[in-house]
Amino acid sequence: MDEPMTLAEVLKRSYEQLSPAEKRVSRALLADYPVAGLEPVNRLAERANVSAPTVLRLLSKLDIGSYPDMQKLLHGEIAARTSSPATMYARSTTAASSNGVVERSQQVMNQGLDATFSGLAIEDFEAIVALLSNAKRRVWTTGGRFSILLAKYLSMHLRHLRPNINHVEMSQQDRAFALLDIGPKDVVFAFDYRRYQESTVAFVRQAKAQKASTVLITDPWLSPAARHSDYLLTNAVVAASPFDSMTPGFALVETLIASLVDALGTDPVERVRRYDDVEELLHDKNIDGIAAVDE
Repeated sequence: MDEPMTLAEVLKRSYEQLSPAEKRVSRALLADYPVAGLEPVNRLAERANVSAPTVLRLLSKLDIGSYPDMQKLLHGEIAARTSSPATMYARSTTAASSNGVVERSQQVMNQGLDATFSGLAIEDFEAIVALLSNAKRRVWTTGGRFSILLAKYLSMHLRHLRPNINHVEMSQQDRAFALLDIGPKDVVFAFDYRRYQESTVAFVRQAKAQKASTVLITDPWLSPAARHSDYLLTNAVVAASPFDSMTPGFALVETLIASLVDALGTDPVERVRRYDDVEELLHDKNIDGIAAVDE
């Protein structure tokens, strides 16, 4: 069964069909998600600089019955965004009894990929590709416990295509050293998924304070780092196991790389050739007449 869309996903998908005032409400909700939607309707209206009836018209357009109905949805999302493998274990083992693991996994992965690409924020996606295309801007990638793999995967590909790529590991020391150098011309690219890591959120927050351009890839419930991000993409994390799937995240990263290759055209070809030459040199088995010994 497909997982229902979060309010954030609904807002992003419907954004282009909203009136200017409704767009302000949408931006206000996403800027401090989900906290902004848990406040009284008048407070949200003040955030968006609109009237309370405008907020209610937006909800009607999104087929959400009332403001309390929206808040009920958000409370359900809060429970989902704090789910741990332990709390999800019973759900996954119950599903296991109805279908074989291979068939169930294929279905779930296809659902996750479909949800990720059908809900892709194209405007932000294209802006991110433009940022990555500018080789004069240093890029810093980082992530959390598992999502650090996505950050490293992205940085490894970027290094083939352009210079000035830095991967930042999770340690406090590595992030502190990175923040010493991050400035207004830099791009900080972070990954953060439930259960969100405050250290990653703090890193993005400080990078934003230092006027770097900030990019976040997160889950449908939105990491708290979203409020400090200039550009935001989300991907589904539904999985056949109790552990969130990283497959849609990897697919999104690979799509960014493919789009970057298209944007750069033949520019990186000489860099890739030079990389091959240097790698071959480093693997030379006979350097200055002395046989190299692999350790």
